Amino acid sequence: MSEKPVKEIDVESLDAELAAAREIEKNKNTFWGKLTALFALAMAIFHIVTVFYPLGVIPQRGIHAAFAFTILFLSMPISDHLGKKLKANAGFKKVGRVVDVGCVIAFWAAIYMCCYEYDHLADHLGIPTMTAAVAGAILLVLVLEGTRRCLGNIMPILASLFVVYALVGQYIPGRLGHRGYSFVKICQYLAVDLDGIFGTTISVSAGTIFMFVMFGAFLEASGCSQFINDLALSLTGKLRCGPALAAVVASALMGCINGSAVANVVGTGTFTIPLMKSRGYSSEFASGVESVASTGGQILPPVMGSGAFLMVVFTLVPYSQIVVAALVPAILYFLGAGIAVYAQGEIGDVQLLPEDQIPKTGKVLREGWFYLVIIAVLVYCLLIAQFSPARSALYACVSVPVVMILDKKKRFPISKIPAALVKSGYSALSVVSGCACAGIVVAMVSRTGLGVVFGDAMISAARGNLFLSLLFTAMACIILGMGLPTTSAYVIAAAILAPALVKLGLSLLTAHLFVFYFACLSAITPPVALAAYAGAGIAGCDPMKTAINACKIGFAGFIVPFVFCYNSAMMLDGTLPQIAMVCGTALVGCIGMSCGMQGWYFSGQRKIPAVVRILVIGAGLCMMIPIDILSLVGLVILVGLAVIEMGKNKKAKAAA
Repeated sequence: MSEKPVKEIDVESLDAELAAAREIEKNKNTFWGKLTALFALAMAIFHIVTVFYPLGVIPQRGIHAAFAFTILFLSMPISDHLGKKLKANAGFKKVGRVVDVGCVIAFWAAIYMCCYEYDHLADHLGIPTMTAAVAGAILLVLVLEGTRRCLGNIMPILASLFVVYALVGQYIPGRLGHRGYSFVKICQYLAVDLDGIFGTTISVSAGTIFMFVMFGAFLEASGCSQFINDLALSLTGKLRCGPALAAVVASALMGCINGSAVANVVGTGTFTIPLMKSRGYSSEFASGVESVASTGGQILPPVMGSGAFLMVVFTLVPYSQIVVAALVPAILYFLGAGIAVYAQGEIGDVQLLPEDQIPKTGKVLREGWFYLVIIAVLVYCLLIAQFSPARSALYACVSVPVVMILDKKKRFPISKIPAALVKSGYSALSVVSGCACAGIVVAMVSRTGLGVVFGDAMISAARGNLFLSLLFTAMACIILGMGLPTTSAYVIAAAILAPALVKLGLSLLTAHLFVFYFACLSAITPPVALAAYAGAGIAGCDPMKTAINACKIGFAGFIVPFVFCYNSAMMLDGTLPQIAMVCGTALVGCIGMSCGMQGWYFSGQRKIPAVVRILVIGAGLCMMIPIDILSLVGLVILVGLAVIEMGKNKKAKAAA
């Protein structure tokens, strides 16, 4: 019986940044494409200047948003987002362009009104006027429409539901009810209150995230991704599982270039997935490995995803402390993926790479050492000199052409700088629109007190049990992440769910890190696993099978956040013996679970029986649970089974 053909997946449509890049590339030589590029260049220059000479609160955040939505409206015309028939209609395209230009003018006018109103609030005893209401209404409509074009329907619909909730709260019975707000009051609040559209999310986007997007654009233009792929393959290529392990290493390192899981899959997967398939890995496993590793790039220090910078503002914890707290969990995540890859390489029909296809590590480092220097500049500025994240990222951008001038073959010419600046403006669209729309949600949650009510309801449903509350939170983050970018999913979950976890005794940083992890993991969790879909699109296989494989490969990542909630020593917060104990047991447990999930446990090229597999997974889980007696039981089972399986393997070899 022939296999059912797999439906071709449009990979670029899965990620807003990739979809935007496709539209921009298509229109780059048109009048509108050139005009958009000028705005993108101006946006980048604006952010460079304001690193040293920041504007006032509303002007800085407002102009940042205005630039982004200008680029968005011009590069993603309304005629392309209202159905195929209208898209093909030449007359409607012209009308649509008038609408797009009108949106741009209205957005800048609204920003001007917000700035004027904010500066004159004192003259009105702190009470906003109708000018603020008009500005807020314009921004509300345009942010929702721009986000719809960039990120799809789910985020705008969610934000709209929260606005409706704020409007009709007085008609809702029970604890979810509130006094209700008029549309005028809501619009005034969104326009000039620092918990409105120009609140925390846009402040981080304008003050920090954009500069890291720019750093990613400079690294990409420098050819760093090829160096990362070559370095990863040179380090792992001689192992049977080398191609798959190279995918894990390369995608982890690519996290410092791109904070999007889907974009990371596309960036490294076009090289690693075909390579894994050529050596004998199944399409589903190869694409699963790539999606897991690319998703983990957002949680790997020292340069984590955009959510980490938002976490700084939400928790008031220094970025360096967040990096330290996230280090061991990230290592365990990638260790689990690496062990899964090794195990599958042992039991699968996987062939070694030919010697001539493995780059020499020494040669790779000699030809690309300056990339390591560039990353070192960023790490030094962030963690040692402790400059602001924005200034650190800017210095790292400057270091790209400066350091590369030392290499005659790969110099970064001045002519490449404008293109990199333009690219950073385009690449920021999904982040800025997501942050602006998430700002509407956060504003409504703050105004109505929904976060407190929802948190109390969750605690009540869990009957004050921390584990159940964590489980509910994880499920909510995964559901949110099914239709939202990681940053937006984290922001909403952090506003609604994190306070409830703090009430149950977790530190603010622990609660937010837990939420952030599961917002990231939603990219590989069925049924909507965008990173897995992207990997399946490259591999040409079933996306659901890819997602299931990804969950098995990254299984440890779903357990680790629960562990650090019960034992903060995993976040390097504790005495040295405590840290050593929890990290050591978690390490062994991670190995056990990953091996069990793949059906291999020191058994040579033989799969272990189902009963042994269950025992290995269970014992690994016992090792992860921070209870001494369970850790001891798990260790005894794992050691015993290892001895038995190695003995069986030895006998099988002798018999052969």
